Parts: sequence; C-alpha cells; structure tokens
Amino acid sequence: MAGALWIGGRRGKLSAWLPLLVASLITICSGLVLFKVYALQAERRHEAARAELLSRLSVLRAHLEYNLTAPLLISRGLVAQIILHDGLTDAEFARAASLVIKDYDSVRNLTMSRGTVISAVYPEAPNRAVLGVDYHSKPDQWPSVERAISSRKPVVAGPVNLIQGGTALIGRVPVYMPDHGGGESRFFGLISVVIDLPKVFSASGLDAGMMSMELAVRGHDGLGRLGDMIRGDESIFGRSPVEMEVSLPDGTWIMAAIPKGGWAADDGQLRVTGGMGAVLFLLTVLASFGWAFYARRQQRASRLVAESEQRYRALMETVPVAVVVHREGIILFANTQAARTVRMAAGETLVGRKVMDFVLPEDRQSVAERVATVLAKPDQEAGGPVRYVTCDGQVIETEVVSIRVGLEDQPAVLSVVLDVSLRKKAERERESLLDSLRRSNEDLQQFAYIASHDLQEPLRNVSGYVQLLGRRYRGRLDKDADDFISFAVEGTKRMQEMIANLLDYSRLQHDDGVTERVDSRLPLDEALADLGAAIDESGAVVEVVGHMPVVFARRVELARIFLNLIGNAIKYRRSDTVTLIRISARREGTNWVICVADNGIGMEPAYLDRIFTLFQRLHSRDTYDGTGIGLAICRKLVQHNGGRIWAESELGRGSTFNFSLQAAD
Repeated sequence: MAGALWIGGRRGKLSAWLPLLVASLITICSGLVLFKVYALQAERRHEAARAELLSRLSVLRAHLEYNLTAPLLISRGLVAQIILHDGLTDAEFARAASLVIKDYDSVRNLTMSRGTVISAVYPEAPNRAVLGVDYHSKPDQWPSVERAISSRKPVVAGPVNLIQGGTALIGRVPVYMPDHGGGESRFFGLISVVIDLPKVFSASGLDAGMMSMELAVRGHDGLGRLGDMIRGDESIFGRSPVEMEVSLPDGTWIMAAIPKGGWAADDGQLRVTGGMGAVLFLLTVLASFGWAFYARRQQRASRLVAESEQRYRALMETVPVAVVVHREGIILFANTQAARTVRMAAGETLVGRKVMDFVLPEDRQSVAERVATVLAKPDQEAGGPVRYVTCDGQVIETEVVSIRVGLEDQPAVLSVVLDVSLRKKAERERESLLDSLRRSNEDLQQFAYIASHDLQEPLRNVSGYVQLLGRRYRGRLDKDADDFISFAVEGTKRMQEMIANLLDYSRLQHDDGVTERVDSRLPLDEALADLGAAIDESGAVVEVVGHMPVVFARRVELARIFLNLIGNAIKYRRSDTVTLIRISARREGTNWVICVADNGIGMEPAYLDRIFTLFQRLHSRDTYDGTGIGLAICRKLVQHNGGRIWAESELGRGSTFNFSLQAAD
C-alpha cells in the first residue's frame, strides 16, 4: 500500500512538472528558431547591402567609363586626319583639335609629336611649356610612350604629373603612315590626349563629400590589380569590399567600395528585427508559462475579439466604397458609403431592404446569376457593371465585386460597390470629342483638297491671259508695263506651284497601306537615280557611310524623303567648296536614326523649329527657288511612317537632317 502511494506520489509530481517541462522545451526551441531567423536576416541584410552598394557602384562605374573613354577616343579621329592628309601642319592640327575638344570639359589638351618630340599642342597658351619636349627626357612618361610605339596600339598612362602642372590620365595613339607602295609603314609620331582626372572624378560623381560609401581605385597605367593606387585608401581592398572593373581602351582599373563606417555600421532594420525577435521570445515565454491563467487568457481573447470587430466596423464605415452583405436578397449589413451611394435620406437604413429594389430592372437577371454563382462556388468571386436606381430616381453606373462569406454560421454574399458614373461620363465625353476631332480633321483635309483643286482652273485662265498679254504687247508699251506683266506671269507661276504643292500635301493620308520591311538602301538608290542630273550639274559628292538598315516603312514614301532631303542639300550648297553629302545611320534602342548631312550654307539654330512648317522660307525667291513645302512634306511622311524628324545646323558650316524609323532587324 505504501509502495502504491509512493508511485502515485511520483506520478503526481511528474504530472505537476510536465507542463513546466513542456513550456521550457517550447521556450528553448522558440529561442533557437528566433536566433536562426535573426542570423538569416542578418545574412540577408548583409547581402542586400552588398547588392545595393554594387548597384550604386555600377552607376559610378558607368559614368566613370564614359567620362574616361569618350575623351580618349577622340584622338583616333586626329590619327585618321593625319593618315588621310599624309601628315598635318601644326596649324591644321590646332584647327582639327579645336573641333574635337570643344565638347569635353575634362580634356586639358591634345598634343602631336613628330617622332618623340612634341611639336604641337592645343590649346597652346596654357600648355606652351610642353612644346619641344622629347619623351626620352621624361622617365615617368617614356615607358608608356615606348609601349605605344612598339605595340602600335593605343596606350593609357597615368595618373602622371604634368609638365604644366597638375595630374592627369594620358591616352597615346601611335601614328604609322602607310606605304602605298606596299612597303613597311613608317612611324610618324603620337597623338596624346590629356584628361584632367579631378574633373573626371567630379563629373562621374566621385566627390568624397557627396558619396554614401568609402571608395578606392587602383590600376595605375591600366594594370588593374597589379597597378598602384589611384584614389582612396588602399586598406579598403582588405575590408571585404564590393569590387568592379573599369574598362579602359587598353587596360582596366579596379574600384572597391564599402559603406561609410564599414560593414559593421549600425543597421536600423536589423536592430528592429532583433528587437522583434526578443519580443517574440518574451511572448513565447509568457504564453508557455501562462497556462495557469487560462481564464484570464479567455477574457483577454474575448476582449480582443470585441476590439477586432470594432476595428472591422470602423474600417467598413471609413472605406470610400459601398460594402453590402445580403442573404436571400435581404440586406443584413451596409456601411455609410452604401447609403450615400443610393442617396438614402439621413436617419434611414438599408438593413432589411431588398437588394433588387435598387437594381435597374434590365440588370436584375445578371445580378441574380452572379449571386447564384458566388453561393455555388465559395472560392470564386463574381463581378461586373451594375446599374442602380437611387432613392431620388437617378440611375448610377457601378462596378461590383461579390464573394461568399460566412455570417452567423450561414452563407451570405458580400458585395463591394464602386460608383463609376463620373468616370463613364468622362469616357463618353472623351469619345465624343475624339469623334468630333476626327470629323474636323477630315473636313479640313477635304477643304484643302477642294480649295487647291478648284483654284487650279481660274488660275490657269489668269496665267494664260497674262502670258497672252506678254506675248502680244511686250515692247509695245513702256518699260513699267513690261515689268508689270513679267511680275504677273511670275506670280501666277508661283501660285500654280504653291497650289500644286498644297494639293500634293493634302493628299498625304495616314491610311495609305501599311508599313513593311524595307532595305533603306533601295529607296535611297532610287532617289539618287532621280537626282542624277542635279548631282552631275552641281558637282556634288554623295557618300553613303556604312550599311543602310532594314526598317519598317513605305518604300515610296521613304524614297521621297531621301529625294527631298538630298535635293535640299544640293540646292542650298556653298559656291566656294565642293558639295559633300554624307548619308549614314545609327541604332538608338528599337529605332534606326538616318542622317543626311551636308557642308552647305547652314542656318541659325533659332530657325530649326520653323523649317518644317508649311510654306516657311528662310531665303528670298531671288536667291533660292521653291515654295517652302518640301520639309513640311518630309515631316508628314516621317510621322506617317511612325517616326520623327529634326535638324541640326550651324550657319556657314552645313546642316544635318535626322529622322527615325522603327528597326526591322
């Protein structure tokens, strides 16, 4: 008996301790889980910080590569000039350098050496000290010069200390003159471009005070990791940085970055996560050891349910859409916005009313079908337009979404109703305005066609009679009369030409067929063939640079665009030089931009927006003939083919007309 009591006592003690043991086990497990979650969050935050820093560093790298590479590449153009002209005088080099250097603020100067002796520099005034310097006498620069000469390839050196003061990156391109007899090419010299590194770093966003990271750059002379430091603290490379290569024409730099203050800097979000983890752990402990307070927890649960219901009701009353719950067609709940939507009078309620009483009779069948669908399929929602009749007899248009919900253990339908009457009204008004605008445009086109067509006959009569007066009475009247007749004849001719062009312009419709894949070289050749006589007479040289692209366009209209632009280049040529017309294309995203450039008379930039307007002329008819409609036709044809057209020009130096078309390759 005593043994049984002892065993029973032990079991009682074990039963008493069992909840505590379970609670302890739950506490330990939850602590381990939260610690693991915190570790994973810390790792994720670290990776996110590295990814964010990598993204910012890639932007800096892109700016830096552009600001370094773009100025370095201009030296190749000067090399081509030297080879093309079998050398350049110092004055010719200065003129060429002044053209290529003007768009690059970071370029301090361009130099040309004959052999290894600097013979020309631009600009000369602040850099005169380098003239006559032999690179052999500069130990810090000679290795890169020798490497460029021996490899016959561009070489980037630096940063170096300049003779005229400051530090810079120097790009050197060796110039070898070809032997047209087939022999060995001969060394002419070097073209060097000197880039001000502080300006490049500033333009690229590498100002230390403005960056949100600690940054270091190494790779002296383009040697990458093997090169010396260029900028920043070398210790950054040993602090687990984010690294990225900066590509140069013949080498690389290495950029390394860490957050300001290092990776151990305070992470607010991680601190919040740790705090939340601690709170969760504490809640777990409290919950685990709170079984003894079961009744209190029940009271607390009841209170939370009441608060939740209160929040739900507050939410339903404040949302800007109508919310209605109904069962078997009777409204069980409706928020304040629902009463406002149907213009319910103050003090009245929708609860207990029939839903169909407010639905327009024509829409009741579709509403009933949606309700049946929702009740039959609990996981499916149904929605669509519904027209309601308000309490004051107005019809409103709404969009309704309905789902099945449980209310008092029975299925019901919850509907969210959004009043879209104003939006629908605005859409109808917009469509009406668009229809009116389309009709107006059609009327204007028809008017232009009729006006220009009907003016032809009376103008032909006037022209015929004026010409008859000229033939019959020329020389028989005084000189003023002869001049007046000549003026009248010329005026009628110009009027006929303008009316013919206007008729042609009005016939350019936006529905003449569809665009197709067109090799733009074919319509270009057609235009050049049509302009053959004008090209021969003017002595113009037409040069097609590179391959012409395949685009989506109408072939006949594209040929006409080329015909007008090349014809204008011939018409507005300079008398003191051979007319050179260069046609090229470049890719911009999903479009090709085709360029027609000339060395003609050019124009002031202020006139570039006017030249595409109908009948706009920049010159008198005594100087250049025409009606001023050609470029207006070009713009309409380019727009007809889905592109745009614009011009760039400088008075006395020529013009470039660019137009874009969708790429088909």
